[in-house]
Amino acid sequence: MKRMKRATFTAAALLSCTLTFSGCSLISQVVQPEQDQTGEQTNADGQDQGNQDQNGQDQGDQNGQEQSGQDQGDQSGQDQANGQDSSSDQSASNSSNSSSSSTSSADGSTGSDSGASSGSQGQVSIGESFEDPEMQDKIEVLSAVRNFDSSKKASSIELGGEVVLLEVKVTPGQKYSGLIQSGALKISEDGGTNFRYDQTDGLESEMRAAGFEPWEDINRRDGGTHQGWLAYVPNEKQDTYTIRYERGPGKVMGTDEKVPEFTKTFDIPAL
Repeated sequence: MKRMKRATFTAAALLSCTLTFSGCSLISQVVQPEQDQTGEQTNADGQDQGNQDQNGQDQGDQNGQEQSGQDQGDQSGQDQANGQDSSSDQSASNSSNSSSSSTSSADGSTGSDSGASSGSQGQVSIGESFEDPEMQDKIEVLSAVRNFDSSKKASSIELGGEVVLLEVKVTPGQKYSGLIQSGALKISEDGGTNFRYDQTDGLESEMRAAGFEPWEDINRRDGGTHQGWLAYVPNEKQDTYTIRYERGPGKVMGTDEKVPEFTKTFDIPAL
């Protein structure tokens, strides 16, 4: 009897457990699909909402881009119009300046000084001759070269100066001895107020290369006739220059005889 009751209890317990686990299983199977479906619906709703927001944003961006493009077009048109107005004003100003410049040139109120010689190299004739009465030296000034092309004096030329060459021919007298030096001939660029020595020594190579033999000091005892070129570099180019030949006073050695000075001036003409 006890065995039958135990068996009946055991069977009832097993059935109860089976129903319980089956119920849990059934509940799990029923609830899980509802959760999944709710999640999918939520995701779908979120996706739809996101798409709507995205569409709204795209539409707004597109409208903004169109408006920006329109603003840029308006601004470009305005800038172009302003540019045309500015160009017209500038052209008118240039035309006015050009007209004013032409008028000034016609009046002669602008441009280079009329006294400045041409920048091209050229030779002019002088033909000046004289004699030192005391020393009996005969001096001939034959010609001059204006605007001598010198690379060594390029800086002086660029600053408004000029290189001038002077051709001199000398027949020394035999009454006295001594030298006739290049320093006897000086140049003035201010009409004879101030005189400067020649600068032949620094330009000898360029002079020889151009066919102008430089001057050499002359000994009176050598006699004969001597001819050569002297070089001058005035700081300011002038239409004409004044040259002065100057022999200072002296005294005859061993006597009380004095020899008075001798000077002679003449001009170098323009080209």
